[in-house]
Amino acid sequence: MLNLARMLRLISLAILFGGSTAIVFAAITLVKAAKANGMAVEDAAAINAPVFIEFSKVALGFAVCLVVSEAYQIRGNLKNLEKHRRWPMARFVASILCAIATFVFSLGIVPPMQEALPKIKTDKAAHAQFQKMHHLSRGVFMAIIVFAMSSLIIPPISGNRAPE
Repeated sequence: MLNLARMLRLISLAILFGGSTAIVFAAITLVKAAKANGMAVEDAAAINAPVFIEFSKVALGFAVCLVVSEAYQIRGNLKNLEKHRRWPMARFVASILCAIATFVFSLGIVPPMQEALPKIKTDKAAHAQFQKMHHLSRGVFMAIIVFAMSSLIIPPISGNRAPE
């Protein structure tokens, strides 16, 4: 069961890191191309938004899997944590912060963006709300990427070949 939890952790982190990174690069590329072809940023955002909305559902599922797998591993690793071993604790903290950032994105940022999306061209308040959520999403995506990557690389740099 511990090996299953380890695999679930790695798959979850891979999706959260890789998926978030891919989404960001794709969105930046598509918006730049749209602007270069004379498309308004609002139109480009309206085209890209469904990708973020759908990814938020996938990311939410993997964030839950990450929390479950880390909780199972923490339960089996209490001796190291009680000895205040910093590397396992750092890995667990990075994973939990990654999950929290994902919950913020999926449950706190995406729903207002999704609600404002159909009105961003005609309603200034909806456009302002969408822009606010979009700017927040940038920082949250950065947090997801950084914390997922940190949790993935802490075991190898701490001298552990396999995650504890």
